[in-house]
Amino acid sequence: MSRIAASLLVLFALAAPAWAADEIRPVAQVPLLPLAEEVPADIDTLIRTLWRTYYNTGAESSFGRDSVRVGRVDLDGDGSSELVLMIDAPAWEAGPGSPFVVTQWRNKRWVPVGWGWGDEDTVFATTEVLGGWRSIDTGKLLLRWVGREYRYEEKPQ
Repeated sequence: MSRIAASLLVLFALAAPAWAADEIRPVAQVPLLPLAEEVPADIDTLIRTLWRTYYNTGAESSFGRDSVRVGRVDLDGDGSSELVLMIDAPAWEAGPGSPFVVTQWRNKRWVPVGWGWGDEDTVFATTEVLGGWRSIDTGKLLLRWVGREYRYEEKPQ
């Protein structure tokens, strides 16, 4: 009987690293930094396209350049970085953080491929790769690639 118990303990010990490998871990922080004083034309076009009513207007909940954070990270392993753009303004905050969009450069413009919420210090590319794209951990949400875009889900607390 003791040989069986010892064998089971050895098998469980050998399986432990495999369990740990399944855990999603951060591999790179997305550096969400303020925009430069002169906003690049491609990024300005993206912001104006997505938030025309609010960007540099007098509308309620409007925001300007100083409330935009941007970061670049290669999420699909093609050697080109995707762009993450976050609105860091009090009127835009929600329970899971500030809204952001993940975009990919296609046809000479930034195209949204996912939306989420996070804080500028909590957005990380992870070890999990689905369909060739790294999942994104924002602390409260996990964005996973589902074929053509990211979809988010709340992380278990």
